[in-house]
Amino acid sequence: MKHMLTVGMIMLAVSCFAETDSPKAGATDTDVIAVVLGKKITTGEMDKLNGLIFSALLQQYAKENKFEPSEAELDAFVAKLEEKEKQTQAKFEADRAKLQQQLQATSLSDQDRKEKESQLQTIERILKSTQEAKEMSKGMEEQMRPMKRQMAQQFVKSWKINKALYAQYGGRVIFQQAGVEPLDAYRDFLKEQEKKGAFQIIDKQYEPEFWRYFTNDALHRFYDKDDGAKFINTPWWMMDKPSEE
Repeated sequence: MKHMLTVGMIMLAVSCFAETDSPKAGATDTDVIAVVLGKKITTGEMDKLNGLIFSALLQQYAKENKFEPSEAELDAFVAKLEEKEKQTQAKFEADRAKLQQQLQATSLSDQDRKEKESQLQTIERILKSTQEAKEMSKGMEEQMRPMKRQMAQQFVKSWKINKALYAQYGGRVIFQQAGVEPLDAYRDFLKEQEKKGAFQIIDKQYEPEFWRYFTNDALHRFYDKDDGAKFINTPWWMMDKPSEE
């Protein structure tokens, strides 16, 4: 699971912060363009409109349904994360050794040799950066533990929300670097929340861009029904065999 290298960057809200249209002539940063759960969103926050609305609604949904990770769930995530880190390190080292051996062959074409040399350089840089990070973090295990725990909190809570939304609304599931997302369930959840008055986009010029992530299939890569259900209900850290994604 190559995307696990960047898990520390992922927050609860989906990564769908869309660029919006330019504000109307004469608009100021204090003009209200939307409201979510009684909180006003202004023109100055237009680039974060999707995230502000969606994350606020997800947080409320989680609070209402008490989707707090248990200590056992957090332990399982951290243990699997550390296991993946070791597997990734071992894979890079094996790839380096393989490339070094292949480059000893005299039968390689110039193009093949350049490609393999480039791959080897990339792997060498990654391994060097990893080693430097390890050296810097020596003796800081106690300080690192809360960071991993916080990461686990975000991922496990996000999974619980996604699983519940999928169970409630169903629909298609998409691939994302941070993990799978129940896209149709997101859309139906938002439609329902809008109907209830939980949020409102007051300035209608921002409406198409807000909904684009949730309605434009061309932006996404969809799983088939069975795989989508499997990945939603069983996240990567609970799988015995690693996913190829």
